Amino acid sequence: MTIRLKTIYFLLFIIITMPIAQGKESDVSAENLWAKIDKAIAGENWDIADSLIVETLTQHPDEATRAMLLSNLGMIRYYAGKDSLAVATLTQAHREAPAAVAILSNRAKVLTSMGHVAAAVADYNQIEQLDSTYSDTYLYRGLIYLYNGYFEDAFRDLNKREQMLPRSEDTLIALASYYTITEDYESAVPYYSELIRDNAQAEYYAGRAMCAIHLNRLYDAAEDIAEGLALDPNYSELYLCRAILNKRRYCPDDAHSDAERAISLGASPTRVNALLGF
Repeated sequence: MTIRLKTIYFLLFIIITMPIAQGKESDVSAENLWAKIDKAIAGENWDIADSLIVETLTQHPDEATRAMLLSNLGMIRYYAGKDSLAVATLTQAHREAPAAVAILSNRAKVLTSMGHVAAAVADYNQIEQLDSTYSDTYLYRGLIYLYNGYFEDAFRDLNKREQMLPRSEDTLIALASYYTITEDYESAVPYYSELIRDNAQAEYYAGRAMCAIHLNRLYDAAEDIAEGLALDPNYSELYLCRAILNKRRYCPDDAHSDAERAISLGASPTRVNALLGF
């Protein structure tokens, strides 16, 4: 199950436990709607889920239930590619439940995906004021800072997230990315290693291999590339790593071959050429 479906199912679980109206007949009607909504979301039939939630809203649910329904509706519209409508719906949900951090968090994620990072940061700032223990604030705001070059702010947030959830996969990925982007490869390696220990994936081997190359640990890089390819022989980043490794080992033909393979599997030709100097 994808993360986005888990999020919606969690919210729907909350909503289902809240009564919409009194009386057996209305209860049966509500249950039928919930079942239809659940089925539509499971099949990622966003337009159907949208219309069903709109129908549910016409049943005049209580204020808290209405706000969470609107939050779900906003995310469904986002997954359907209706970004502006999603923000408008989440803003309406926020007006109805201004202290609900989950609604603000949803809006911040949509705003981030739209490139409206200042507005997203403003939402995360508000979440921090409402609930300073909401750890996702520090993760996602930290990543916004990181990818926009505000490294001190990023480190502050990601360090806070690590204090709260040190073994979370998201935390480990974020800090591995932070140290890689800031070119502190030595500090990045332990985070990749922990990710590999907990849940070995090709992308983690590729990340650690790239760090090893920068640290001139070519044997370690070769081992990581081999392990990663054993997990996923079609992961483009591993072929890029091996192309760089082969260039370092003065094997230009092998480097070119791996670079071409990386591009054929989806790597950006511009990035490949920039890294290899071809």
